[in-house]
Amino acid sequence: IVQVLDFFEKNNTAYMVMNYLDGVTLRQALRAGQTFEPVPLLQKALPLMRDLGRLHRAGVLHRDIAPDNLMLMPDGSLTLLDFGCARSMEDGRSMTVVLKPGFAPIEQYQTRGQGPYTDIYALCATLYYCITGQVPPAAPDRLFMAMTDGADKLVPPGALGVEMDAGLERLLLWGTELQPTARPGSMEELADRLEARLEELKPPPGPW
Repeated sequence: IVQVLDFFEKNNTAYMVMNYLDGVTLRQALRAGQTFEPVPLLQKALPLMRDLGRLHRAGVLHRDIAPDNLMLMPDGSLTLLDFGCARSMEDGRSMTVVLKPGFAPIEQYQTRGQGPYTDIYALCATLYYCITGQVPPAAPDRLFMAMTDGADKLVPPGALGVEMDAGLERLLLWGTELQPTARPGSMEELADRLEARLEELKPPPGPW
């Protein structure tokens, strides 16, 4: 997560001083033609999930995780940017409706009811976009289709021709469930399950 080095008030507003990051956003990388394989991308996402879990335990939601706020660094790691929409989960106040269609869950279209599961959805929707190259359908459209036709408009990566382990696919789609209570209970739970599955997929050590 991007580090805030200092903050100050001036010109009737406030400013944050952050460390300089020399990388490209995931959106920029995709538009430049870069492709992302599921396993390496999910491995890169694990440290970010752990840090987001610590952020959530501190009572803070990011609320704006999307391909243009995740930067791919020269060493291959991912860094989360732009905390302009971040809010405390403890102040009890309603939250402004700020969202990016396709990456915002259904509860973010309201002023209340947001929690760690909100960032979980946004991160998994972003990973889905990087893996498939397709922006997920907006949450209200998914909900409407589910209520009228009983079908979800979010197509699994495998059905889009992506070669992806079925276990990893289920975990990714788990994070994008429409109902908040149907998603992982915490970012750490999702990270633990993903890490365990990635370990299972590692080839056994070869002979000496």
